[in-house]
Amino acid sequence: MSLYLKYRPQNFASLVGQDHAKKTIQSALKSNSLSHAYLFCGPRGTGKTSLARILAKGLNCKNPVGDMEPCNKCEICTSINAGKLVDLIEIDAASNRGIDEIRELREKIVFAPSQAKTKVYIIDEVHMLTKEAFNALLKTLEEPPAHAYFVLATTEAHKIPETIVSRCQQFSFSRISISDTSHRLQEIADNEGASYEKEALDLIAKLSAGGLRDAIGLLEQMMTTGEVTQERVSERLGLTGSEHLEKFFKYLLERKPLKAIELLNQIKVKGKSIPQFLQELISHFRGHMLINLGNSQDTRIILGFIEIFIEARRQIDLSPIPELPIEVAVIKACEFNSDESEEAEKKPEVKVKIETIEKKKEEKTAKMKESETMPPASDRGELQIEQIKKDWQRVLEAIDTPFIKMSLTDGEPVRYESGILTIAFKSNTFMDKITNAANQAVVQKAFEKVLGNRLSLNLEVKKMELSPLTKKTNKEAEKKPSAVEMAAEVFGIKKS
Repeated sequence: MSLYLKYRPQNFASLVGQDHAKKTIQSALKSNSLSHAYLFCGPRGTGKTSLARILAKGLNCKNPVGDMEPCNKCEICTSINAGKLVDLIEIDAASNRGIDEIRELREKIVFAPSQAKTKVYIIDEVHMLTKEAFNALLKTLEEPPAHAYFVLATTEAHKIPETIVSRCQQFSFSRISISDTSHRLQEIADNEGASYEKEALDLIAKLSAGGLRDAIGLLEQMMTTGEVTQERVSERLGLTGSEHLEKFFKYLLERKPLKAIELLNQIKVKGKSIPQFLQELISHFRGHMLINLGNSQDTRIILGFIEIFIEARRQIDLSPIPELPIEVAVIKACEFNSDESEEAEKKPEVKVKIETIEKKKEEKTAKMKESETMPPASDRGELQIEQIKKDWQRVLEAIDTPFIKMSLTDGEPVRYESGILTIAFKSNTFMDKITNAANQAVVQKAFEKVLGNRLSLNLEVKKMELSPLTKKTNKEAEKKPSAVEMAAEVFGIKKS
């Protein structure tokens, strides 16, 4: 027996989530005031048909306990659990959607129940019924026999005619939270004696998107092949991994389309799904968007990325080459970031945080401890440019702010005279990030921590030495590449 059937809720207490529906129905059972028709709406795998069956047991159980909980021991309860009670009629509207099936229902509903006290009709995916079938069902709902109850379940409530909805008591089932799903998976894994990592169950819960049935099905798949680990779940589902997503995001910010597309090809070679990668990437962008909500300039850049890659996701099914839409999106994103960088020269600096959402604090702490154990440069004699260059990487690691660190990696120390360190940058855009007084203070603090000296900074852009054959004017040399030029570089198109 599949796990989702084995662990299907058998009473109100075991149903995960949907407390509003459970409490209302239990109260109605206590006061004998149940409605004759209910409409359960919500995503798949959230407990709609399970609650319908529990309601049927609550109506007919011979020995209810506590808050009208079915005993699951009497003849009625055991028959319902086994799917053998003739007075519980389940209809799949997806395959029985015509008027003939509803006419048959109307003809038989007048007969009294044979085993239980009431008849309960559960119509799953009721939105699939035809217009004529809905009209026939409406007449039954308007004047149902006293012994008959209906539970209509659907994932698409907007397709139900208003005339039907108005004659039902409606409950909207919400997606089950990640924590509740993970907790339920842990209970099942413990009962089955499975070996698992808590992080793996959390990942399964996240990927199930609020559908507990899907989560249990995925857990069962993983249990059949050994220990349930986060790595195996990611591998089985073709997930990309946060380190690849972060690197891809960084390449977009640095305007390196070739690097981004090379990484995309590496991901594809490993058998990862391109649509799945796009879905994870957009979710990754969303996380950074929420982090940067306090900075409108940062948010604008990330929103631009989100819009570009959502459009790429739409185009994948239409493209003769599945990778093409995302490759085009990479070029557009780099060009979009270029435009934002030009605007940033006229406005306050852009400091988009590229820190990993799930950054490991242990790695950072270990690096800081390592730098603290090294003696400061001032204890090793008079500070020289050679020593500064040697300790340059340690200075970068001592900077806590990711975007300042990334900007500083574009430069390198070139001169040190009279306490003033000159740092030369390849890009004017990255240099501008460090010209801000607050950002300079962060850099100076890192130098003081590593070298023991608080240095004054002089920032400049490296001069480009052009050969006679390729010499251009300064204005042309500083001109940023267009989207067409980037595309030519990425796809290896030679200029005619």
